[in-house]
Order: sequence, then C-alpha cells, then structure tokens
Amino acid sequence: MSAWEVETADKGRDAGRGAAQGGGAARFTPAQRRGAWVQACRLRTLPLAAAGSLVAAAIATSQGEFRWEVLLLMLVTSVALQVIANFADDYGDLKSGLDDDSRVGPRRGMQLGIITERAMRRALVGLCAATFVVGVALVAVSLSRGPALTGSSVAAAVAFVALGVACIAAAILYTMGKRPYGYVGLGDLMSFVFFGLVAVVGGSFLYLHRFAPVSLVAGVALGLPVAAVMNVNNMRDARADAAKGKRTVANMLGDPAMRVYETALLAASAALFVASAAMCGMRAPWGYALLVASFVPWGRVLWAMWRTPDPERFDRLMKPTSMGSVLVAIVFLLVVALG
Repeated sequence: MSAWEVETADKGRDAGRGAAQGGGAARFTPAQRRGAWVQACRLRTLPLAAAGSLVAAAIATSQGEFRWEVLLLMLVTSVALQVIANFADDYGDLKSGLDDDSRVGPRRGMQLGIITERAMRRALVGLCAATFVVGVALVAVSLSRGPALTGSSVAAAVAFVALGVACIAAAILYTMGKRPYGYVGLGDLMSFVFFGLVAVVGGSFLYLHRFAPVSLVAGVALGLPVAAVMNVNNMRDARADAAKGKRTVANMLGDPAMRVYETALLAASAALFVASAAMCGMRAPWGYALLVASFVPWGRVLWAMWRTPDPERFDRLMKPTSMGSVLVAIVFLLVVALG
C-alpha cells in the first residue's frame, strides 16, 4: 500500500459513512487527489500499452518505411487507450461492488472516496474525446504521405477511424455497461486482440499502407504476453473474483491449470518473436542471441510463479511480467533495425 493510501484510507471510510448519513464529503489535500489520479492511471501498465507501437515500428523499419511522426502519434494514442481502460476499470469495479475491503490488490482512489463517480465520468468523456482527436490525426498523417495506397484512401481513413472508435469502446466496456466483457471471461482475449493484433497489424499498415504477413505473426507474439499480464492480475484475485461472480480465465481454469496457461502464453510468445525477426529479414546471430536474452525476465517470472504457493501473492509478478514484455518489444525493434 502506497503512502497516500495509508494516509487517506481512514478518510475514505469516513467519507463513505458521511455520505450514507447525509453528511458532507471528506476533504482531501491536493497532493492526495493528485496521488489518487496518478494511481488510477496505473503507470506500470502504460509501457506495455506502447509495446505494440514499437513492434509495428520494427516491421516498418525492416521494410524501409519508418516515420517518426507516425510512431509518436501512435504512442500517444495507445497509451491514452490504456488510461481509458484503467479509469473504466476503477469505475466499473466500484459500481459492481468488486472494489470492497475484501479486494486483494491495492485500494483505489474511487474506493477511498478521493475520486468521485462524477469526476471519473467527466475524466473518461474528456479523455475519450482527446484520444479520438489524436487518433484521427494519426490516420491523417499516415495516409497523407508514404507508400502508394492500394485502393481508396478515403475508405482506408473511414475504416481506421471506425477501428479507433471500436478501440475506445473496448477500453470502456471492459468493466462498464450492463454486461462488461471483463466479467465473463473475455478480458484476456480482448486484450490479446486490441493490444496485440490490432496494435501491430493496424500499426504496421499505417506505415506500409498494405498488409504485411509478418505483422500478423508479430501481433500474436505481442498479444500473448499482454494476455499473460492480465492473467497474472486475475490469478492474484481469482478467489475473490469468483466469490463475487466475476468470471476470468484464471478462476475458470483453477490452480494449477492457470499457471500452465501463463507458462504457455509466454513460451509461445518467445517462439513467435524469434519467427517474426526471421520474417523481418534479420540474419545476424548476435541479434537472435540478444532477442533470446530478453526473454530471461519472463523465465524468472515463471520460476517465481511456480515456486509461490499462494496466487494472492502474485502482485509482485505483475511489474516484471509487464516490463519484461516491453523489454522484448524494445529489443525486437533494436535487432530488426540493426540486424
């Protein structure tokens, strides 16, 4: 639990009791409010959201079509989508009753009463609007120059804007709405699709203006560890989620099958990243050696996972799983560009 959580936990409880009794809301300092919003962004998840942009850039680099402006706009868009998903997760979990005192993970700003429902709704609306604008700019910049586009540029632009809207909707509906897909066991799949396949296949198209077969292989390679990060989080909360009716792959599989699933995700990803590097034309032995070395953090995560009896202690494995995935994406870009 962070310092701001310790400092504000009692105030959060008092705020809840005061609201129930018709009293005023507790007052929090600006530092506490900033801390709550920073925590709601979940900074440790943001680098992984950017990994798709790096992998797409690697594919573009291998074919001589890399452009800095496309990368920068893609990074902003992908990180903003992750923040939307994180905000929606906080809002949806609180509204559904999942964020109560029985929750295994750290207490959140909404749970403590620092961030109100109205404030979170306004933040979501504003962030969705800003993300849409940046996404449209990304499509416009991408299609305005670069390789000749097969087919209509207008049709391509409309298709990508629609895809952007779908990405925003997917980020929101993870835990919000009448039937959030994150509560019926589809969280891993949707993360795999949008932060893996869509990010890499769609991202590489914005550079190349055509479909590249390697983007599909690399998209799967990245989508698997994204799902693995989701699974680590769900393994930690498996018992609590099941008791509250939230279905995830982790609590549907049970232990030890959920650990086997995690192992398979990361092992398959490693193999596909090597295959993607070969498809990008990398021939240098040092490049393959460096890429294989980047898988070591995943190996350490799996070793610790199998040696930890209680999944509720898996919180400490989330950061190395996520950052290990980002490391692989960075190394993949490096070796493809130089190898």
